[in-house]
Amino acid sequence: MSIIAFIGTRMLYAVPVLLGVTVIVFLSLQLIPGDIALTLLGRMATQAQLEALRLDLGLDRPLLVQYAGWLLDLFRGDIGNSISQQLPVTQILGPKIVNSLILMAGSLTLVLAAGFVLSVASAPRFRTFADRAVVALTLVLASLPVFWLGIVLLYFFGFKWKLFPISGMYNMVDPGGLGQLLHHMVLPAITTAASSIAVVTRVTRSRMIDVLGQPYVLAARARGLSRRQIVLRHAVRNTLPTFANIGGLQIGYLFGSVIFTEIIFNWPGVGLLLFDAIMQRDVPVIQGCVLVVAIVFVLGNMVSDVIVHALDPRKR
Repeated sequence: MSIIAFIGTRMLYAVPVLLGVTVIVFLSLQLIPGDIALTLLGRMATQAQLEALRLDLGLDRPLLVQYAGWLLDLFRGDIGNSISQQLPVTQILGPKIVNSLILMAGSLTLVLAAGFVLSVASAPRFRTFADRAVVALTLVLASLPVFWLGIVLLYFFGFKWKLFPISGMYNMVDPGGLGQLLHHMVLPAITTAASSIAVVTRVTRSRMIDVLGQPYVLAARARGLSRRQIVLRHAVRNTLPTFANIGGLQIGYLFGSVIFTEIIFNWPGVGLLLFDAIMQRDVPVIQGCVLVVAIVFVLGNMVSDVIVHALDPRKR
C-alpha cells in the first residue's frame, strides 16, 4: 500500500474516534450535577440571568438536538464563548495551543534523543553494568510523578541554585528571543519528558536486543564486523520502526502531560488555561481544552503509524 493510500485509510479510521471524542466532550457539560446554569452563575444569580443562560446554551432543547447543533458549530470552528472572559473560545485557545505545542516539541526532542542514546548504549552491552545502570535509571524515571519531579526541579534548579527561570516562557521585564525561550523550557521539558524517556528506552532496548540475537547479526559477527558496525548497520536500522512507533505514540501523551507541567511552571498553554477554566467553572473553555488534547492524541497516533509504514518495507 502506498503512503498516500495508507494516510487516507488512517484518516478514515480517525473519523469515528474523533466523533466519539466529541460525544464525550459534549456530555461533560450534561454530567455536571444539578442545574447547569446555577452551577455556572452561582447562587447569587437572578432568575432572569439563569433563564438567559439556559436559552444561550440551548438547554431548553432535547439533548440530541443540542449535540447536533454543537457539532455543527464545531465544524464551523465555533466552540462557543467563554463565560468568564466573554470571548470566543477559539480566539482564547489559539495562542495557548501554540505555546503547548512548543513545550511538547521540546519534550519530544528530549525523549527521542535520550531514548535513542540510552538504548544504543544499553542493548549491545546486555547484562553488563552499563545495561543494568540504564535499566535502573529508566525504572526511576518511570516511577517519578510529574508534579513531584516538577516541584523538586523547581526548588533546586530554580530557587536554590538559580540556574533556570521558575515561571513563564520569557522574562517579564525584558522578553527575549529563541535563547530565552529555550532557557525557560529546560525544566518544564525535563519534567514532561522523564517518564516518556523511560518508556521509549525500555521498548527500544528490548527490540534491539532481539535484533542483535538474529542469525544475520551472528553471521555478521562471524565475518569479523566490529560491534560498532553491527550496531549501526544492522541493529539501529532494524530497530527504527519500533523506535519511531513508540516515539510517535508519546506525542499525545506528552501533550496531555504538559497540563501538569504548565501549572507548576506557569507556562501559558492549554494546561494552565484548563486549570483556570476549571477553577472558574468556564465549561465552554473546558470543553475546548479537552477537545484539543484528544485531537492531538489521535493525530499523534496517526503520525506514528504513518512513520512506521514509511520506515518498514514489510508494511508496504
